[in-house]
Amino acid sequence: MIKPHQFIGLAVASAVSVLLAVGLYASSNRWSAGKVEGAAFVPDLAQRINSVGAIEVTQGGTTLTIAREGSAWKVRDRSGFPANTEQARSLLVALAQSQLVEPRTSIKEKLALLELEEPTGKEAKSRRVRVLDTSGSVISDVVVGKTRLDAFGSGKGGIYVRRFSETQSWLATGDPKVTAEIKDWIDTKVFAGDAAKVVKVTIESPGEGALVIEKAPPPETKAEDAKGSPKPPGAPAKESKYRLATMPDGKKLKDGAKLDDIVEAFASINLDDVRKLDAPPAPEKAQVIKLESEGEPAVTFRLRKDGEASWLSLSATGEGDAKKKADEINAKAQGWEFRIPNWKAEQIGKRPADLFEAKES
Repeated sequence: MIKPHQFIGLAVASAVSVLLAVGLYASSNRWSAGKVEGAAFVPDLAQRINSVGAIEVTQGGTTLTIAREGSAWKVRDRSGFPANTEQARSLLVALAQSQLVEPRTSIKEKLALLELEEPTGKEAKSRRVRVLDTSGSVISDVVVGKTRLDAFGSGKGGIYVRRFSETQSWLATGDPKVTAEIKDWIDTKVFAGDAAKVVKVTIESPGEGALVIEKAPPPETKAEDAKGSPKPPGAPAKESKYRLATMPDGKKLKDGAKLDDIVEAFASINLDDVRKLDAPPAPEKAQVIKLESEGEPAVTFRLRKDGEASWLSLSATGEGDAKKKADEINAKAQGWEFRIPNWKAEQIGKRPADLFEAKES
């Protein structure tokens, strides 16, 4: 049986243990509560943010420049293609608000551990960010490195940074999300369609003729055909919503060839890159794909290979309500050519050899 004086001793010991544990936790998580403060990472940016004229990002040996034109931002390296204004604003605010909290290594050879190495190397993960004013003068020149989640306690991430002219690195507040990837600075959606409204897709490949895919009759019509009416030429499996308008003599659809998949591929087309297009490619150098949909604009795509890359340009026409959508498509696409993933190009640019095989004799 524990005596009173022994109980008091145990209680005091327990209390001391709890206090020590709390103290150790607090010391290892000293930023878990309250505001994290330090010197400004980019001291002049907050005062000069309205005079910023360009943001230059270098990563892995690639440099991308986003320039301000009035209230809009453009990608200078892509002939002035529109950039995401919110992305530029968010980066500038994040840099202006970032504060240096804890010094880290100043040894040049160890900077790569924090992804703060020289950013011109091909394999470099660091990101050099130069902020310039409208006259081209440098407001800030910094290097942004690895993100550290919960650096200052739960939900308070930080990032390793340094000023470009210095080797001294720091753990700083915030996380200025920035890369030199063009996809992170622009609207990547080239085209979005409603596959359920598509009535016809025509794919013309130079020297190979045309593939015409059309919407199949509704199920009740198919039921009537099953009682004795001849099937339409090139009709695939019963569950398919689409069929070929014509089937070449002596050919049949390959096993696994799904016409519905071709149509559904037009629901969303995203870009990997963009470049200026002075004139549409010549017909003999590109596939011409025409998409016709109920109540929607008619869209013409021109798909071509340039080396190993697939490039797509497009235009739209429409009447009535469809004209407004056509104008929106043309406003974004006119004068531009978009590099799309090769797998997407293969989906929408099917050729006869991809779909047909010889019938068994």
